[in-house]
Amino acid sequence: MFHTNPFAYNWTELLDINERNSKELILKNTQTTKLGVSEMFLSISKFSAFDIHGEEHFIKDFPKYAELNPKGMHTEFFVKIKSMLTLDEGGYTTFRLYLGKSGNSVRYNDRSSETIKGVKYLDFEIKNGLRISGDKDREVVLRFEFEPYTLTSYFKPLLNLFKRPKPFTGKLAGCIGN
Repeated sequence: MFHTNPFAYNWTELLDINERNSKELILKNTQTTKLGVSEMFLSISKFSAFDIHGEEHFIKDFPKYAELNPKGMHTEFFVKIKSMLTLDEGGYTTFRLYLGKSGNSVRYNDRSSETIKGVKYLDFEIKNGLRISGDKDREVVLRFEFEPYTLTSYFKPLLNLFKRPKPFTGKLAGCIGN
């Protein structure tokens, strides 16, 4: 009458083994930290890594114009990339995300958002660096160090209900009819 799925046993152990076989990297951008960025919506055209000598190495298997929604570590969100370790052996310090011409925006810790314009790329420092040796078949887990949302940002829609509407005072409001 009752049937159990034979694949359901030890599924958490299987996931744990998969996570232990991947390298976890924490990425940080000082500009996003200063601005209080909590989340980004990015259209990425190219992805590269800078080695310890400052040379740029492009990640060839990365899909062109990939949509990426990095969130802070406080959300437990991460990006898993299988093709990262096609890079040459050595040490790497920075990842560079080349942005597409449209579809890029930022959400701040107060939940306000802004479109990214005039920025061609974003550099993210790899915390404690990345060392690639002979184990090229491992996956990489990218976690972004962004600011968490503020507590008041959760109540902002509720507080907006109680605000008195302000009259429209555009540029021409005071000069018509005078």
